[in-house]
Amino acid sequence: MSQHRKFLFFYLDTGAGHKSSARVLEQAILDKYPDCEIKLVNGFMPHRLGHFIYERGYNASLSFLRGSYPLTYDVGFFRPFITTTELMIMPETIAHLKKLILKEQPTDIVNFHFALTPHLKRVVKHLPFKVNLTVMVTDPFTAHPFWFYEKNMSYLVFSQQLKDYAVKKCKVPEKNITVVPFLLNKKFKNAPTKEEILSLREKHGYDPNKKIVLLVGGGEGLPGATGIINQCILKKANFTVIAVCGRDKLLYQRLSLVKLANPNLDLRLYEFVTFLDELVKLSDCAVVKAGPATLMEVISCRKPTIICRYIHNQELGNMHYAVDNKVGYFIQKSNKIYDKINELLNDKDFEAKMQANFDKLSLDTDTSKVADLLLAK
Repeated sequence: MSQHRKFLFFYLDTGAGHKSSARVLEQAILDKYPDCEIKLVNGFMPHRLGHFIYERGYNASLSFLRGSYPLTYDVGFFRPFITTTELMIMPETIAHLKKLILKEQPTDIVNFHFALTPHLKRVVKHLPFKVNLTVMVTDPFTAHPFWFYEKNMSYLVFSQQLKDYAVKKCKVPEKNITVVPFLLNKKFKNAPTKEEILSLREKHGYDPNKKIVLLVGGGEGLPGATGIINQCILKKANFTVIAVCGRDKLLYQRLSLVKLANPNLDLRLYEFVTFLDELVKLSDCAVVKAGPATLMEVISCRKPTIICRYIHNQELGNMHYAVDNKVGYFIQKSNKIYDKINELLNDKDFEAKMQANFDKLSLDTDTSKVADLLLAK
């Protein structure tokens, strides 16, 4: 590189996936090109209209107003609705982005959220210096068309399936879209050996001979975790249950009371953790929401997965990927989830059958290729 490269990575706090993808790409670039400078920046100003519509609205619709997110998602297919929303937040958003970009003087911008794309495009077009602008589509298989409303952009996607959708359905020129490896945290890239599993169980205080089930849903905890744990209590489960509650403090408090009231259940609770990779590796199977980061992390560690929730349409492709490749199951009812857990843990031939399915997967996670592509611009 003859020129010093400075990257701005723009994200929004709508779930953990956008920012976690940015973190993975940041590390991949710095591992290979340590002279680069990278800053992660939220694209919206706090307590402004864009923040309330997208970030607060997203979190509220998933946590308190179930059914409203699918409605909002579907309304987003109606272009005039999106255009109206863009116009409402445009003045504050463009002013914020322009101020940041002029201050930081980046050579490259990578955008990790579709709501920022039209505003970044307008700002970059009128800058007094050249900036490479790239959109990283963080939904691997099925994505909202809003990602591709701007046609003359450089897009990076994680699957040929999504590229075909963007080209055929959204009419994006094929030359503008490149399929790249999935951005997976390198801590999850290698399946654990038996020796590593025993070592991790000893490190975290788990019985080396007892089966362990992990309940995890990303940064906001797992929807439906309480119902699954209640089934474990009702049916006197003889395995350990790990519940990672993330930033959902109410879930953590509620399950803490459940744990106190039911000492016979071996229930281990965590809030937000930085060692999720270790909990995944020491477990025998996992129950997850079909967010791309968590699902791919569990699958990459070769753990059979039960998907209990997926976000309407947006995460449908993630669920199908796991189920179609026979490394996961989609089950919504708590009692049925418990039955499947029991089946997985008690089938003596299960591990051999699952490993054969995992061997057939061809998931490219070489993030250095994405770093090379960006630095070649």
